[in-house]
Amino acid sequence: MIWQEAINNAGLLFAEKGISDAQINSEYLALHVLGIWNKSELQKHINEPLTNEQEINFDEFVNRRLMHEPLQHIIGETEFFGLRLFTSTAALIPRPDTEILVEEVLKAVDGRSSMGDCRILDIGTGSGIIALALASKLPQALITGIDISADAIALANKNKERLKTENVSFELADIFDDDIAKRFPSSLDLLVSNPPYISIEEFETLDREVRDFDPRIALTDDGDGLRFYRRIAELAPKLLKPEGKIFVEIGYNAINHVEKIFFDAGLQVVGKVKDLQGIERVMIAKENPIP
Repeated sequence: MIWQEAINNAGLLFAEKGISDAQINSEYLALHVLGIWNKSELQKHINEPLTNEQEINFDEFVNRRLMHEPLQHIIGETEFFGLRLFTSTAALIPRPDTEILVEEVLKAVDGRSSMGDCRILDIGTGSGIIALALASKLPQALITGIDISADAIALANKNKERLKTENVSFELADIFDDDIAKRFPSSLDLLVSNPPYISIEEFETLDREVRDFDPRIALTDDGDGLRFYRRIAELAPKLLKPEGKIFVEIGYNAINHVEKIFFDAGLQVVGKVKDLQGIERVMIAKENPIP
């Protein structure tokens, strides 16, 4: 069997299972077996026969995908903000919507690396995608990513090593710890977070590829989906410099709830940004000036 036939057959199987982008999924699995990343290189192999080992590996990966295991977990890699990153079940698979959050932070510093020692904290860093994307564009900024999961921090450090990023560090930390404010006392210019914002009710309705394979603690707070926003609002005045700003990703239909949480905490919402579906996805806030 040649690669073109194997890819087409797998694509048909994926389509029958209702897997979106069936052919693309099949092509990426082929790339993974061939040990290449760029899809343009696939054409060089498209008429080559599979070796016995390649056929065994490809069949294994196809069967895993047919069980709805996410493509990114099977190949162990993904792309985010132009960066090639490792993925695993230790952290959320990066979503395109989160790139909007990164873009808004970069706008806040004019997309330049001239802010000197600008200090940024990424709460719930997961695989480190936000912190690393910012570090790649702001080489003079000092960025820290924190997470409660040791496995997520290990994955973030693995990505840091791959990208050879020197201006970012990852630390194990729980933002609900009473000592968290002592670690970053009024020292931050920007606070960034894509927190767990899925309510427990919504969690039960998630697509199985998300519910069964992404880490639960990165998806839901096992409550109303707002617990982390309340804590971020509480911490922000203690962590940020006087002109510091907060950037958070927001779940569907949560914008008014988060805005009220911030307002009640003495914060002023200064920006709301919609995603490509027209949903308000990113909120920007700062501390209200004292009259």
